[in-house]
Amino acid sequence: MRKERIESLKFMRVVAMNLVVLIHVTAPAMANVPVDHFLYDFYLMLNRFTRFEGAVFVFLSGLVLFYNYEDKPYTLKTWLTFYRRRFMFILGPYLFWSIFYELFSYYMGYREYEGLRSIWDNLLVGGSYYQLYFIMILVQLFFFTPFFIYLIKRFKFFNRYFFIIGFALEFIYTLWNSETGAITFPFFMVYLGSFFFGGWVGVHYQKVKHLWNLKAALTFTLLTIGVGLVYTYGFYFSYTLGQPFMSYSMLTLVKILFFATSCYLLFKLGTWIEQSAPTPILAVIERLRIYSFGFYLVHPFILVIWSNLLVAETFKEFNLYIMLRFPLVMISTYLFIRMLHMLFPKAWFLFGNLPAIRKESKAS
Repeated sequence: MRKERIESLKFMRVVAMNLVVLIHVTAPAMANVPVDHFLYDFYLMLNRFTRFEGAVFVFLSGLVLFYNYEDKPYTLKTWLTFYRRRFMFILGPYLFWSIFYELFSYYMGYREYEGLRSIWDNLLVGGSYYQLYFIMILVQLFFFTPFFIYLIKRFKFFNRYFFIIGFALEFIYTLWNSETGAITFPFFMVYLGSFFFGGWVGVHYQKVKHLWNLKAALTFTLLTIGVGLVYTYGFYFSYTLGQPFMSYSMLTLVKILFFATSCYLLFKLGTWIEQSAPTPILAVIERLRIYSFGFYLVHPFILVIWSNLLVAETFKEFNLYIMLRFPLVMISTYLFIRMLHMLFPKAWFLFGNLPAIRKESKAS
């Protein structure tokens, strides 16, 4: 029997995509607005409180993969097909845009050409531009997915509690690597909890897909906001002011809890929106959803263009332009991707697996 399509996930993907752009747009404010200025707390909320966006992307990947593959035949053919599709639609665009950003960085003077070995090293760890490291983390998680699926098939205890195991391993790894500094490249263990949590929701989807009542929704929302504020200001006092009010291990634990509750809250909210939102709103969400990978790859380039066009001469202009850049980057990035999609409808190496223009238009 064919499984139902989980339409509510598109909302989560669009939210995470918007937050990635927002974080990068507001980054200059964190470096230039004085910490004693009243606007600093505003930017802190926009730039630090929103840092669960990476966990959401990983949660989504885990949910989709475990949901689709936990009951498929565990055969060589299954996993060869899995690797071919996943790596083609992810590594193809990754390689294309990595080379693009290498050339772009040389052109803009961000760094000097140091030979092909330097480019190769950047490709291995996602170092060609600041957002690309995350894709290599996903690639690592995809590589180990068959092993993870084997564990949930083989061990009932693991099937039932593997999201707890994931968060525990992530916590232990984070503390260990903070002490030793042994691993300096982007490593999948920093998101293992989110990946397993998404996988657990996927495996047990029929049990968790129901809507909350109002009381449960409000309680969980307030819990998430509360934990998020503790994380945000814990980070602020520890790394901005250098006056920590909690240990590194406690801050790490709070961060993991905040990311987990944020993912689950968005999952539940997405289910409600899918059932309640007007059709035009759902159509807009779908339009943005299909280009989410493209947004992640392209938006830093578009942001540089707008940053060079909107050059502030006063503090007031600086804050105004920060706010203007977000909608301008979102709109410009969408139009840029849309144009390339129409010009090269089958160019999977640009943005991955996109729907055909004709089918997509009818669906919208």
